[in-house]
Amino acid sequence: MRRWMFGAGITGLVLVAFAGRAGALDEIVTARGWPQVDYAEDGACRAEVRGNGQFYRIAGQGLRPGEVVQLRLRNEDIKPVEHRIVANGDGAWRDFYVPFVWHLEGGIVDVDLVSKTCSLNLSFAWARRRL
Repeated sequence: MRRWMFGAGITGLVLVAFAGRAGALDEIVTARGWPQVDYAEDGACRAEVRGNGQFYRIAGQGLRPGEVVQLRLRNEDIKPVEHRIVANGDGAWRDFYVPFVWHLEGGIVDVDLVSKTCSLNLSFAWARRRL
């Protein structure tokens, strides 16, 4: 099952997509050569961010199957994005994020992940890509 969420406003545009099976080393982004831009772990729980400069994949593993992860993304001065992700049968989850703030050339995204067994913080820098 795939779910897309769009939020647009004068101050920014956010695209968040999340779906199906994933691990901290997601084969799709690994095969495309997306570099790891941040990594955190706490015991068996671990998460990473990989990106290609436009799209970023936040993924983790080490949770209990069905465990709920509260995800909060803060990108500069726009309202934080908050939602829940449920770990799959392997205890893995993933989320995609496209950072963009209309009036800025770049910034920092802070990611907070909290579940019953895990609490991690990640961050990454982004810059607007000019064509």
